[in-house]
Amino acid sequence: MQYKHIMIAAALAVTLGACSQNSQQAAENAAAKAKEAAAATKAAAQQTAAQAQQTAAAAQQAAAQAKAGDMSGAAQSANQAASAGQATAESAKQTAETAKQGAEDVKDAAKAAAPEPQKDDGTGH
Repeated sequence: MQYKHIMIAAALAVTLGACSQNSQQAAENAAAKAKEAAAATKAAAQQTAAQAQQTAAAAQQAAAQAKAGDMSGAAQSANQAASAGQATAESAKQTAETAKQGAEDVKDAAKAAAPEPQKDDGTGH
């Protein structure tokens, strides 16, 4: 969802910034910020997914050990799964923070890219 907002903000910035050279540069900066934010969010999400897989593997191992009657091994695997689960939760939080910061960066860049409103000189032109 955040990625979609980032891309929309970048597109808006590019559209609004086409009026002048300064605005064009600001729009390009906004697009670059959007790309950076998307890449950072993607990397953080991939890390979270990898940690979630580790959590699931440890939980499956604990279940298999318990089924086989290896309660000591099952307890150890369950502890590993719990630790991995905590790391996954922290990683998910970091992913959300990365996405939020990226969206803020793009929003700021998009504001910089927006042309200043023209003042009405009263002549009708």
